[in-house]
Amino acid sequence: MIDSLLFLSRADNAEMVLQRAAFSAAKETQAVIDLFDAAIAEKHVSLEVQGDAILQGDAGLFRRALSNLLDNGLRHTPAGGRISIAIRKVDRDGVEIRVEDTGCGIAAEHLPKVFDRFYRVDPARHQPGAGLGLSIVKSIMALHGGTVLLSSQSGGGTAVILKFPSDAAPPHS
Repeated sequence: MIDSLLFLSRADNAEMVLQRAAFSAAKETQAVIDLFDAAIAEKHVSLEVQGDAILQGDAGLFRRALSNLLDNGLRHTPAGGRISIAIRKVDRDGVEIRVEDTGCGIAAEHLPKVFDRFYRVDPARHQPGAGLGLSIVKSIMALHGGTVLLSSQSGGGTAVILKFPSDAAPPHS
């Protein structure tokens, strides 16, 4: 949790320097999946990855954002469920990563708050995590000049879309 808070603090204060390079989104996605292999098998969740695109950005931060999304998906998808990751080029070489699960979903009243720090949909549930994962994803996307969108409904799964601009440039003030 301390590492996550320090990351958010550095990102907020523009102390974070991106290590920009061109990389294959599919290759970096596979590296993240490899870290979760045991959890995926233990949970009996199927995982599907489609597509590829070359992304200009920080591969380490990309892996961190995707790890947070995959961790959330695994935590909230029941055994026998499915997680899919779709990678595609959009908008003149921008890149979109869509992570979708068949989990329990998020009720509409919680959606405006899910990117807030420490916000947890159901704090009474004894789930691991401090409610920082999605705020970290949002910060990583802001550092890349991109956006993150989330759609969900209670009982209907969740879809998160990471939209990287064509050059993954930081936003101008």
